[in-house]
Amino acid sequence: MTTAVPSDNRAILTYRISFAVGPDLDGTLDRLSGSDTADSSYYHGLPEPKGSVFAGQYRHTNDPEKQTVNLLANAILERLGCDDDHYLAEILAQVTGGSVALYSDKGPCHSCRALIRQFLKDYPMIASFVVTYRKKDGRGNAIRALEPAGGNLHGSYGYEDAVEANGLWCKVLR
Repeated sequence: MTTAVPSDNRAILTYRISFAVGPDLDGTLDRLSGSDTADSSYYHGLPEPKGSVFAGQYRHTNDPEKQTVNLLANAILERLGCDDDHYLAEILAQVTGGSVALYSDKGPCHSCRALIRQFLKDYPMIASFVVTYRKKDGRGNAIRALEPAGGNLHGSYGYEDAVEANGLWCKVLR
């Protein structure tokens, strides 16, 4: 029996990916902090990209932004029938375009931003990747575009150059 972990962050990733052959892959992934990570390992279990680990080697496995991006990457590979990473570049050439929108309550941390950068590097055919996150916390207090983590946490959440859009912070990555 598992007990629910209180959530302080939620990420919702909406996507549509086009392929040279076959139907588009589209859907929504919704994760909470502390969600089970068994199905969201990085790209079929490959090591996480550099820059996604802080001192102490904490790998941010509970971060919902990381989980949703990993789930999408793995769904693309599964859609392509890729089970051998040696042929990854050849198989990824079948992806012809796509768009991704990631909403996050807090905005991605340093580790999740690194993972998103790696995803965009691995999937250059994704034409649009937009990250949005709250401008106010649950009490109505303003949140800066790049908010220090605070407490005993290191780093920050969000993007320094995010702009306001429809009452949220927004960062267009492509």
